[in-house]
Amino acid sequence: MGLKSRVALILWMLISCLFLPLIVEAQTENSQPYVLTVQPIVVRGDDGLEPASMAIPEALVDRAYLKAGLDFYFLEPLYYDDTAARDGLINLDEIVKSARAAGVMRGHGNIVNMFFVNAVDGNKGPLGRGMLGGDITFIALDRNSTLANVRDQEAFVIAHEVGHNLGLNHAVDDENVPNDIPNIQGDGPFADRIDPRFSLNAYQVELLRKSPLVRPRIETLSVKDGRQAILDESFEPFFSILQKKEVEAFIGARVESEDVDEIRDIARRKFSSAVLPFSIDEARQLSELTQETIKVLSGGGFGSVANHPWRFLKVAPWLCGGFAFTRGNTIVLSQKHIDTLLSEKSLSNRLQVSGALLVHEQIHSLQRSFPSKFEKLNAEYWGFVKANVETTGSLVKNQLSNPDAPLAQWLIPSESARQYYWVRTVFRDVRGLPQMGKDFVERVYSVQETQGQFDLILDQTGKPVQFSLSEFGEYANSFPVTRGIDHPNEIAAYMFAEVFRAQLGGNKGVYFANVSEAQRNNSEEFVQWLMMEM
Repeated sequence: MGLKSRVALILWMLISCLFLPLIVEAQTENSQPYVLTVQPIVVRGDDGLEPASMAIPEALVDRAYLKAGLDFYFLEPLYYDDTAARDGLINLDEIVKSARAAGVMRGHGNIVNMFFVNAVDGNKGPLGRGMLGGDITFIALDRNSTLANVRDQEAFVIAHEVGHNLGLNHAVDDENVPNDIPNIQGDGPFADRIDPRFSLNAYQVELLRKSPLVRPRIETLSVKDGRQAILDESFEPFFSILQKKEVEAFIGARVESEDVDEIRDIARRKFSSAVLPFSIDEARQLSELTQETIKVLSGGGFGSVANHPWRFLKVAPWLCGGFAFTRGNTIVLSQKHIDTLLSEKSLSNRLQVSGALLVHEQIHSLQRSFPSKFEKLNAEYWGFVKANVETTGSLVKNQLSNPDAPLAQWLIPSESARQYYWVRTVFRDVRGLPQMGKDFVERVYSVQETQGQFDLILDQTGKPVQFSLSEFGEYANSFPVTRGIDHPNEIAAYMFAEVFRAQLGGNKGVYFANVSEAQRNNSEEFVQWLMMEM
């Protein structure tokens, strides 16, 4: 190392020692202003066995980006079964194309899709490939490593490859980054290269913050970003399963076409056209409300909800009848919700009026990001059974695909073996334009399971056996909420909103004190789940 480089290193260490304690303190409060969301994708064999090694030393990766104020936010891992992809026997472009077709990639250029494989282009780890300025990274770890500091090595590989996604070149190729000082894009011991004293310089911090992957922790989207977000189907299908009647209700207008593909394209265009810009005052007040909501959640010990990125887009009040909903990991608020927020003069009043709504919708975003947590609640705590029911005819024609729970996959066991009840909200038969809310009706359908296949039970006329939810009192009265009990996604969101209200009222830890005996079990199970998972 030359004299000039040694002097630069000494100065860098002195400056870091002066300012690093303040940065570390901010991080311990989880107040990093920027978030980078990562979707881990673990590649397995064709048979779903022998997954590639995955290691996510999140705390070390976060330290590497401490100077940038950037928090890495890892979603629940997905699995992709392809032996050739796992073992580096096919090129990366082919892997990405196949994985995208299989629906295992997330986001629309705002999430890093991180594949964990055994080898990249035939080369085993530790190594990786990060698309410069893109949203795809491949990581191959050394599963047989005997290094004492293997966690530093694993963190470096992730930090280095994601650095390429953020627009950072290798130090040797960038005149703005000294190559003889440790850096996440340079040389040196692993521990030094991810040490926040050396990992990034000011030039790199400024560069990476321009990346579309680096988002504010609380974000109100522009019209351009909002139009991308509202059409996001990378987490689950929505537009691709819609039928004519529900599209007409969502957009508040007649659709003349009978072609289902054309109808769905109309829905996409209308949803996109409904996105509106936030005014400066709207964005400021929504951000202030969200900050206070986060404080309440953190004070109650619900860090998983508080720390999940908060992303908002605004739409015209005619879309979906002005209902709030979510798409992907974004909360969709209509102009009427924003107007209600602005009508409250004090921040405390806004929190009382609108805080529970934000929390309710944030739960729906979490349900997509960490599905196994909520499947555990549904199946192990509440006793629902997950299944795909074959449907045709009037049930499809009158279906209502809830944007927050478009996949109606949860059944309630009956006393008869292999028979279940399926609660659905559908549209009643109407002659005119179907109306949001007004023309909803909740029905319970009987389902039979035969050799793993679930089918509607039909009566003698060939129509599905069904009855109204009001006749299903044993189920309807078993939860401490009356709205949204057609789907466990909604039940959890409404119940957590009640937890938030109790927290606001100072009733920490006592959330469902006045429930009936019929509601007690599901209420207690929910609180137990909250303590374990949220």
